[in-house]
Amino acid sequence: MKKLFLKTAFSSSILMFSGCEQSDFIILDNNYSQANNIDYHETTIIDNPKNIIVNSDITPNDPIYKYQWHLKNLATEKVWNRFTGKRIKVGIVDSGIELAHPDLYQNINQRYSFRYSDNSNDPSPDFYQLQTAPYNSAHGTACAGIIGAVGWNGQGVIGIAPAVDLVGLNTFSTGEDSDFEDALGNLNVDISNNSWGGQDSLVLYDDPYSIRGIENGIKNGRDGKGIIYIFASGNEAHNSNYSTLHGSRFVFNIGAVLWNDEVPTYSNFGDNLLITAPAGDVQFSDNKGIFTTDLLGFKYGFDNYQERVKFLSNFNGDYTGFMNGTSSAVPVVSGVVALILEANPNLTYRDVKYILAKTSKVKNLDNAKYKWEKNGAGLWFSPFYGFGIVNLVGSIKMAETFKTLSSQILETSSKENLNSEINISKNLKIEHITLTLNIPNYENIGDLEIKLISPSGTVSTLMYGGINLVGEFKNWDLNSLKFLDENSRGTWKIQVNGKDEIEKSSNWKLQVFGRLD
Repeated sequence: MKKLFLKTAFSSSILMFSGCEQSDFIILDNNYSQANNIDYHETTIIDNPKNIIVNSDITPNDPIYKYQWHLKNLATEKVWNRFTGKRIKVGIVDSGIELAHPDLYQNINQRYSFRYSDNSNDPSPDFYQLQTAPYNSAHGTACAGIIGAVGWNGQGVIGIAPAVDLVGLNTFSTGEDSDFEDALGNLNVDISNNSWGGQDSLVLYDDPYSIRGIENGIKNGRDGKGIIYIFASGNEAHNSNYSTLHGSRFVFNIGAVLWNDEVPTYSNFGDNLLITAPAGDVQFSDNKGIFTTDLLGFKYGFDNYQERVKFLSNFNGDYTGFMNGTSSAVPVVSGVVALILEANPNLTYRDVKYILAKTSKVKNLDNAKYKWEKNGAGLWFSPFYGFGIVNLVGSIKMAETFKTLSSQILETSSKENLNSEINISKNLKIEHITLTLNIPNYENIGDLEIKLISPSGTVSTLMYGGINLVGEFKNWDLNSLKFLDENSRGTWKIQVNGKDEIEKSSNWKLQVFGRLD
């Protein structure tokens, strides 16, 4: 099942070279070294020492920092004196991380990094990746810089969590489903950053390999507290509910906002969207892309594709100002979550998801196009923003004293036809709703408009109709977060409308995930 990066088409990069010196604790494979005309020691190391002295009480001296507008929007300087991501491991399931990058190598945890094409602990793009995808092979390196570029070192950029451990899991070196399953099930990380998705957003997307890996990480990761799985909603301006992967209750589905807090036209929407986060603009006007690390030199990476940002012309292509799309929003959230987990490492994945939702910032409430509505628990929700824009300072404040949510309970009921209601007797405080549909022999399921109505009267639109969508609703899950904190007890209703007649044998099942308190 082919997977694609979720950086918008087509951006690129540029930036800086700040003299990476040969070091006896960097490993590079021969092919990569030859492709980049770099001569490094061939050695085998495991752990990189973090010998940069971080003075987090002062403004970073990283020269590109002043152009990293997303850090200003997050107000990172308000938390860096206490939290920088220490002891938190972020797995970046992507195209690899350039191990030799001078702004990354001290934070790359090579012990747990892995390149699947040759079973190497060097997560850098391999020779084949560089030759066949010289542009997109920078994708993972760009994500890594947003999350955890070293700070206060006088070089390039600074990450949101500048002391975090970066674990490169280079699955795109093979593209094999089994390798994605393995990487997502890797229990050596606390957070899994996933800036990729299905090849075509107008086809129902089910990814059982990835789901199996995620289920393993939820059950066994972080000593049973669950790995935090952060995914990009996508860049096609389509409903992300077409994907069961992005709708999974184990996944944090993330959309994008621009520098001015507006949702870009590319960002996928839906009632399975958790929150949004700063991301680059498609137009790259006025330096509104995300500035981050790029592959070294001008030959490879985003800087080989478009004209360079002028002020970066002296930096020899080691950085980019062209990172964008929901691909760039995901590492922002990963960096924020790294700081949250440093503040309170006892949080479960459900705790973190709840904290992000409850503390997010509501913007453009009066703009009708964003369809903000207040649910039965008094929480604002938009299919374009989710619960709002990620709130770094507020989420850390809540996390520090947060009492872990009680055990999650599943209440389920089903009906044999769509012209029916479901009654839920147990009174749970809702966290997640899954609606499973069987609608056989319907020619174009994209024609269907599907709404779910809670006992509180909240209406969640799961399908909007009006498009051509390939697939069949055969035990197909649609998901909603819109009912968060509502009470589950009472009558639930479904509305399904389409141009063609719906077979009487169609049926539905409701799964309510929540807790008793």
